[in-house]
Formats: sequence, structure tokens, C-alpha cells
Amino acid sequence: MTRVIGVLTFVFVLWSSGEAVAQDQATPMDPVVVTATKTETPVGQTGSSVSVLTREQIEQRQATDALQILREQPGFSLIQTGSRGGTTGIFARGGNSDMNLVLIDGMKVNQGGGGFDFSNITTAGIGRVEIVRGPQSALYGADAMTSVIQFLTPRGEGPFSAWAFAGGGNYGTHEERVGASWGNRQAGVFFEYGHVGTSGILDVNNDYRNETAALRLDLSPTSDLDFTLTARYIASRVGIPTEGTGDRFEILDPHQFLEDERFVGTLGARYRQTAWLEHRVKFGANLTGSSFVDPRDDVPTDAFSPPEGMKTTSSESRLLVDYNIALSPPKFWEITPVIVLGGTYEYQNFTQRLHPVGEPNRTNVSRETQSLYAQTQLGWMDTLFLTAGGRYDDSTVFGTELTPRVALAAVAPVTKTRVRGAWGTGIKEPSFFEQFGGFGVPGNRDIKSVRSESWEAGVDQPLFGQKVEIGATYFENRFKDLIAFVSFVDGSKNIQAAKTSGVEAVMVLRPVKGWTATGTYTFLRTEVTDDGGIGGQNEFPKGEPLLRRPRHSGSVSVGYTGDRLRAVGTLFVKGQSIDRDFSSPDSPRVTNPGYDKLDLSFAVVLFKNVIGLREITWKTRLQNVLNEKYEEVFGFSSPRITALTGFEVRY
Repeated sequence: MTRVIGVLTFVFVLWSSGEAVAQDQATPMDPVVVTATKTETPVGQTGSSVSVLTREQIEQRQATDALQILREQPGFSLIQTGSRGGTTGIFARGGNSDMNLVLIDGMKVNQGGGGFDFSNITTAGIGRVEIVRGPQSALYGADAMTSVIQFLTPRGEGPFSAWAFAGGGNYGTHEERVGASWGNRQAGVFFEYGHVGTSGILDVNNDYRNETAALRLDLSPTSDLDFTLTARYIASRVGIPTEGTGDRFEILDPHQFLEDERFVGTLGARYRQTAWLEHRVKFGANLTGSSFVDPRDDVPTDAFSPPEGMKTTSSESRLLVDYNIALSPPKFWEITPVIVLGGTYEYQNFTQRLHPVGEPNRTNVSRETQSLYAQTQLGWMDTLFLTAGGRYDDSTVFGTELTPRVALAAVAPVTKTRVRGAWGTGIKEPSFFEQFGGFGVPGNRDIKSVRSESWEAGVDQPLFGQKVEIGATYFENRFKDLIAFVSFVDGSKNIQAAKTSGVEAVMVLRPVKGWTATGTYTFLRTEVTDDGGIGGQNEFPKGEPLLRRPRHSGSVSVGYTGDRLRAVGTLFVKGQSIDRDFSSPDSPRVTNPGYDKLDLSFAVVLFKNVIGLREITWKTRLQNVLNEKYEEVFGFSSPRITALTGFEVRY
């Protein structure tokens, strides 16, 4: 802690000496988001807890992995099993990691059942991230229980530009990125490719590599008609030296690895028929394939693989068609209405094969969902904003579900104080394994969706011409019909329940030109309310907190953006949490200590407009500067201090 105080003192002195007198700076605009309402709406009018991360913020932090920027978000607790490439999940507002809906350019990319591994999502080709906390099933259906996280590919704009970056660091790490952009009112092209490679923090089989390519094409043949095509390809390979107990307790496996591939594509069209009627249609596909290989080891490292080794291959596809109309009738009685009516068809398929075992261990199953949704937004005199809607899902997975939601925001005309609140319900579909079973485990064709009911209330206050912004939100979630594995005879059933509550607080300071400081804090309380009769003493005991959710967490970030210098320092503080020690009999509950983690990055523009290049920039990123020893998941070592430096050229 002494080192933390010393670093913060240094940052404060640097900040104070940066400029002696405050200068005028542009008042920040209320950002416009699409994810919260499926219409372009200023954040202040949504009544929701929303965060927007721009490409400039991502570049300032030199964040290569998306998890680096998601860590700072209030209400999020992020965990990764060890080194880069390790399985990464997010607990939003205390919910399970499979309760976050993840979108890439409007396309759902979760596994069936809601699971999603964030470790393979890099920032290559990402121009914006929109986060909406709380249940959003009223618009998006299954899996949008605790948050929606959308990654958006930027539109090509302006004269032709191109860029390239190459850098290297410790742990055998190297990163490369190239991209290009061009666009005008009628058309736009954006492309970016990124490559990441590292040997990892362990001496045995800890390597990781990732390739990501992203493309966006825009065409507007008339002022009323737009077409957008996006495509993203991700390929990764990670060595897996451990099983479920972590590198601290196991003999490391020198050969085991996992390969993943993902393609996400969308084709969308928007037609403005009149000044008050707009049609929008989107076709989307998310295609994934993975191969888990555990070759034969001369010295056995685990008890699960047969002597000759094992290989599991799987693929999952999700196809989606979404059509909606947006109605914007004329204002009446100072009320501005926007109505969205839409429908969605979704198809999912899952195949899996265990080698060298024969056909009885092969799975090939499909399911589909048809949905209708409606939403009304009413704004009165730029002071009161109401959003109300609901969705009806008819699914071969969980039958029929109706999920309503209401949000309200009120803005005081003089002080600009914004008071907001929301209530809604959410659902999460069962996984393919829970529904259909596999590998000798029976499925449950009568299994239902997981359900939640949530509410929140918050207040936001700008001060001193928006040089200071503060906000706080209180939330409560109740989850019921949670799915648990019962036995090899009964499979999985909806038999458990839990509740969470807490407070999210944010403060943003813009004291002088170029400087920004942001602080976040989350207080979280979780409790198992029904163990289903099988919770036991360690796994899901009634009255006990949920695993891997710290009660206290937060971050402090200080950044500077100037003509030739961009720098940011971020301190993450995570309190202790309850985990399990899977190396011991009965896997008892243990306390995983908290940690402080300081990251720094800076970029210096060395040259401008030389040898035909617009800029040549030296970039450096330092993570875990204090060299803290910690484990986000008990038993899995996290990286100590890491450094990467390189050069970027822009044309």
C-alpha cells in the first residue's frame, strides 16, 4: 500500500504541475447510444445505467485486449484464469458470467446458454463499446440478464488514411497491427488486422496467439437508404498447462492446447420512408469452431484423459434475422414520441465429437426462437423521459416468455440533476448440454429459462460546467430457476435461487485542458437464497455469498491528452472474495485476498509530416507496475509486471 500511495502522490504532483491555470475546454456532449433502445438516443434520456467507450479512450490506454478496458467499468468484476489467453468472464452486478449478452455489430455472439470467453476479443477493429447494465431482455431476449456489451466496428470516414504498429516486450510478447480507412457521405471502408503472440508467464506450455481481422463497408446510394456490411474473423491458440485446480497445485501438462475460430458477419439496411417512418433489417451470422487437444503424455499429468490422449471438436452456429420499424410521430402536448416495433428469428446449431471414442459420443442438435418486441419512448420538454417496452419469445428451448421493462429519467432544468430509475425482468436460456446432455449425461427437454427481476435507482450531477460529473446507482437483482446439475440420472434442473444488491459510483474530473480523472467504486452484496437441496457445504450453500464476487472494488484513472503526448495511469483495487480450493478434498471454500494493480501507458509523437508520413509515434505500455503477486482465480497465477514498447506510423 505504501507503493500505491507513493505512485498516487507522484501522479498528483505531475497533474498539479501540468498547468497552473485552468483553460477553457469544450463541454462534453451527452453521448448518443443505440444499444440501450435500438434507436439513436442520448444517454441522459435512456433512464438506464450506460457506459460508452470511444476509440480515443481505447487508444489512450493502448488496450490490446478488450478486457483491459472492461475492468474499469462500475458493476463489473472480471476474472481470468492465469496468463493471457486464459478463460475470462465478467460478473455484472453479481450475476453469473453467462448472464451478459455480448453483441458484435448487433449480432449475438454468446454460446448457447449465455457463456462467453472474453479472452479472445481484442480491440482490433473496435471503434466503440456500448455497455448497458441491468436486464435488457425486453429488447434482446435471452441472456441479457445483467448487462449488454456491444462492440462496434467504426465507419470509414474522411480522406484515405493508413496505420501500422509493431512492438515487443517481456514474456516473449509481440503485437502487430495494420489498418486503413476512407469514407464520405455516400460510402465508407474500414479495415484493421491485429496479431498478438506471447510465451506466457509459466515455463511450460503457456503460449498464446491471436489473429483478428475486421472489415466494414458502408454504401448510401440515396440520402434515405443505407447499407452496412461488417465481417470479423478471430483465430486463437492457447496452451493449457493446467486442469481445474491451477498451476500452483498441478503438474503442468506440456502438450494440451485449445484452438478457436470465430466468424461474425452482418448485413444491414436502413430505409427512411418518410420523416417519421424508418425501416431497418439486419441479417447476422456467428460461426464458431474449437478443438481441444490433450495428446498422450510420457508422464501422466491428469486422471481425465485416456492413455492414448484425447481430442474434442465442437462447432456452434447462430443465424439471426431482425426487422423493425421506428415511428417518430409529430410532437403533441410538448411530448416527443418514438415507437419501435420489431420481430426476430434466431436459429442455433451445436455439434460436438469426442475422439477417439465412437459415434455414441457425437452430438448434433438445433433449436430456434421467434420473437416480437415493442418499445415506446416519450420525451416531455427535454425534462422527463419515459421508456417502456416488452418482448415475447416463442422458443423450442424454453417455451414462451414475456419480458417487460420500464425506465424513467427526469432532468432538472437549472441544475441539470438527472434522477433515473428502471425496473425489468430478464431470462437466460439453458445451454445445449443442459437441454440435450452428452457424453453419457442425460439432458432435460423440459428445462426452463433462468428468470430474474431487477430494479435500480440513480442520480447524476454535473458541476462547474461539466468539469465535474458524479453519479451513483443502487440496484437489486433476484434470480430464480437457476440451473444446477443434479445427478447422472436426472441431469440438470431449475432448482436454485440467489439475490444480489449494491451501489455503483462514478466521478469524472476535467479540471484543465487535456486532463481527465475518473474514479469508480462498486459495493456488492450477494446471497444464495435457495440451494435446491443440493447446495452442500461448499458449492452453493444457502445464506452464503456467491463465488468470486468481491464486496468492494474500484478504479482510479488519470489521463492526459496533448498535441504530442498521451498518457494514462489506472489503479485497480479489488477486495477479497470467496473462491474454492479444488486441489483439496471436497473443494472447500477459501478466501482469495484482494489486490491493487497499477497500469501505465504513454505515447509520444516523435515526428509529424515527415517522409510522407503524418505521424511517427513511440508507444509504451506497463501493466502491474507494482509487481503485485495475486490470483484472480484461486490457484491460477496472474502476470507480474509486464512491459511492451513499439512504434506506430500513420499515413
